[in-house]
Amino acid sequence: MEILELALVVLACVIGSAVLCQVVPRLSLPLVQIAVGCAVALLVPAIHDVHVSSELFLVLFIAPLLFNEARNTEPRELWENKGAILSLAVGLVLLTVLAVGFALNWFVPSIPLAAAFACAAALAPTDAAAVGALASSVSLKKRQSTLLSGESLINDASGVVAFQFASAAALTGAFSAIDAGAEFARLFFGGIAVGAALGFAGRTAARLLRRGGYESTTTNVLYEVFSPFFVFLFAEWASTSGILAVVAAGLVMAERQPRLTSSAAAQRQIVSNGFWHIIVFLINSVVFTLLGMELPQAFTPAIADRFSPLFLLGVVALVTVLIMGCRFIWVLAMEAVHRLALRRRRGRKGGKRARRASKLETVETNQPSPTPHLRQRRPHWRERVGSLMRNALVLTVGGPKGAVTLSIIFTLPLAMNDGTTPFPERDLIVFLTASVILCTLLLADGLLPRLAPRAADSTSDEELRRATMRVLEGTLRELQAMLDDEADSRYDPALRLTIAQYRIRLIHEREASSDGCGRKLDELSQTVREVQQKRADELQDAAGLSVNVSTPYYAALRRIRRSIGYDGTDVNVGSRFRNLRGRAALLWQRTKPDGVETDQDERVYYDSCLFAIQLEHAAIDYLQDVIAQDEDRRKSAAVLLGEHRMALNSLWNRINYGQGVKQADRSDLTMGPHAALPEGMEPLFGKQFAEAARYADEVDADALTIELDQIRHLLEHGEIALPVANELRQRVYVLQMSLGA
Repeated sequence: MEILELALVVLACVIGSAVLCQVVPRLSLPLVQIAVGCAVALLVPAIHDVHVSSELFLVLFIAPLLFNEARNTEPRELWENKGAILSLAVGLVLLTVLAVGFALNWFVPSIPLAAAFACAAALAPTDAAAVGALASSVSLKKRQSTLLSGESLINDASGVVAFQFASAAALTGAFSAIDAGAEFARLFFGGIAVGAALGFAGRTAARLLRRGGYESTTTNVLYEVFSPFFVFLFAEWASTSGILAVVAAGLVMAERQPRLTSSAAAQRQIVSNGFWHIIVFLINSVVFTLLGMELPQAFTPAIADRFSPLFLLGVVALVTVLIMGCRFIWVLAMEAVHRLALRRRRGRKGGKRARRASKLETVETNQPSPTPHLRQRRPHWRERVGSLMRNALVLTVGGPKGAVTLSIIFTLPLAMNDGTTPFPERDLIVFLTASVILCTLLLADGLLPRLAPRAADSTSDEELRRATMRVLEGTLRELQAMLDDEADSRYDPALRLTIAQYRIRLIHEREASSDGCGRKLDELSQTVREVQQKRADELQDAAGLSVNVSTPYYAALRRIRRSIGYDGTDVNVGSRFRNLRGRAALLWQRTKPDGVETDQDERVYYDSCLFAIQLEHAAIDYLQDVIAQDEDRRKSAAVLLGEHRMALNSLWNRINYGQGVKQADRSDLTMGPHAALPEGMEPLFGKQFAEAARYADEVDADALTIELDQIRHLLEHGEIALPVANELRQRVYVLQMSLGA
């Protein structure tokens, strides 16, 4: 039960941090989640009594995270950069362990050398969760992204092995470099072999199930989610690296098929990517929230009594500087060697190409090849050094510590082998580790956006919004023309609802517009709303109906206004009770299912349509006066006038649907409630509800096709740019996929 309560608290923190991140957009989401977790831990001290096993932490969070990271990694890119990745994942880890371990032991003598090495080993690996979370907010080059993700996939094993041997040395006082090397080789190569074998077996099993027709999209996603947990546990049971096994399995099991080969494969990929997107976001959020919750717990009273805050800050700063310094020097040297090798390779290729061209030209003209007078300018050495330093800085701060480091350090034993002597300075080591994690995240969050800023989006939000409004307006015109055509009246009810949905989308885009026209439309719409409410009050006061009688009419009016394109508070115009009893009755009425089933329902719906028509006439009369008298608001009033006329036509169309005798539009209607429908009028509102539900998907699909045609038309005529058109198409594709879901 305690674990369930902790899970609910963490989930609430995740939701709260996601909302808070929108309020404070300058802070990255991981830092907001850490801050929320820290605040909750301070406000709810009982959280400190619930502990999550570090082994459970690894298998529950890190395994699926690395599996998904491996699925989305291109093996060819990893192989092309294998030397640099292994250099970072093995060589840099060993350098960090030695440098930080000796320095920590020298600066804090109460921490034994072996324990200091254990702390350094835990801090050596970078974290896939942190790298992925931060990479989404910056613009990394292809090689930078490949190195950071590849390093985070592999360096966990080297860090874990170094930590295990340092911990064993701290417990026993003995260390063997030969044994450590053999153990590392067994974990490293054994984990890769086990993971590759299990991944191949899993991929083969999935293909056999697919060929036999026994696999569905849902089964495929569940199979993918199950795989990392099974692979991790099996590899750990086989005494190899579960982390590397998960990475190898993810690389092998990833589906890499040519596009446009199978609709079933495309559907599997879409569902799988969407599901994993949610899983990865949830894991990242939980990890950083738990990290924030651990920070107050790490600073125990025992540490506060023995060390001053200034001294502890100095130690944290020293360890952070050493880790970043070692990483910067290593990356700088590695990238310098890489660029030198690349320059030599290009030089050899260029020399061979030039010699071949020279020989060919000499044969053809019997003249030596002239030296070209125009050559591409080589970058100045200062530019090359500056580019190299900047690249090294990006790779340095782009490798923060995170969940893996936290889970490793929590495996430190509580006591020595005798079972009574406490592990030396365990609380201090945990505190330093958690603090360094926070420092590396702060550095990454503060420096990465400046070192590798995301390119400004060529498409502004306002430009996209204007294009969206033009597309929606064009689509609405086409849909209204289809409704007026009356080619097949069966589709009219569904078509009216589709028009209402597009009208709501258009209203939302106008309300979100930041230009002056958007503000004028919003202000004028509010005034029209007040005019309609005033007219409704006049009609209702004149009718003098009781709460019990008027409640069904109010509920029907709300549905009608929503069906003609009103949204939000506009839906409630004309259906507001002034007393609590009426509001309660309306609330109860709204719990009943929508629809028109009885003759009484037909009469109520008819009277409510007449009432809604009166409100539309009030709006139209007011807007016509504005157009005639107010030049400043004339354009906005003309836009709204067209919409209200469309709403009025929609109301009369549903009244006259399938009727032999059509009723004419007029404003001097006899208001209800009527005892019966007008003479000669058939009760067809219920049929319209059924037809609307029956053809809704078909009509919506046609409307989205029209919307795509509108986008193509605007693009062909140069009225919108290609990036805008692509974004608009993407939105339509999402809407198309949602049909029938």
